Amino acid sequence: MIEKRPLTFTLFLLRLLSGVVGGVSGTLAIFVVYFIMLPVIPAGEEVTSISVFAIIIMAFVGTLTANTVTTLMVTFMDNQKYSRRKTTITHIFLFNLVLFFLTIPLYMLAVYINEDIVIGVAALHFLLSAFISALIMEILAGAEYSLLGIYGISLGVFISIGLAFMALATGTSQLVITLGAMPIVWLILQLVGGLVELIYDNFLKYYGIDALNVQTDLGGDKEVEAPTEEDDEDEEEMREED
Repeated sequence: MIEKRPLTFTLFLLRLLSGVVGGVSGTLAIFVVYFIMLPVIPAGEEVTSISVFAIIIMAFVGTLTANTVTTLMVTFMDNQKYSRRKTTITHIFLFNLVLFFLTIPLYMLAVYINEDIVIGVAALHFLLSAFISALIMEILAGAEYSLLGIYGISLGVFISIGLAFMALATGTSQLVITLGAMPIVWLILQLVGGLVELIYDNFLKYYGIDALNVQTDLGGDKEVEAPTEEDDEDEEEMREED
């Protein structure tokens, strides 16, 4: 069984920094695309096909930038865990590209139903992209502790949604929530994920029960064969290639 690397407080702070920088980069990318497309966007508050197209492009560029920058920084700063940098970035790019095409009908439907919810669809677009991108990072970091990452990220997403509803309840505009979503969501994902890992490290240290290691048998699954040494060697070779 592969031993878990402990999360140090320094790494925890660096991951928080990665989330903030990545999110801010995504927001800045949205403004850059907006000013580039400003000459072709119709003036006024009326939503047209061109303005919807601009929103879709801004959402795609912003989410891709935020997710990629955060991933790059985390994989460089915590290379011991996130060693498969090239593979991780490739999968995140492919997923965001697929999500981009899948969300186009949602934007069109939002315009048809109610123009005011287009920004809400953009916020949902980013939340989903950040959630899955973070999951991709955790799964490719090592299958042994993918459950730990799933727990932390899922909790972070629920907290992000709760904060969004609280902001709406206090009268904060959807536009402000959407523009602030990228740095805030990535900060929360890294904060909650890091706290969950720190708590688990202390649990493992004091109790010695590696409950969230996928190789730990918690239910008497005797029919499941234990991984062989050859499987561990193959996994190490794959990580070295990346």
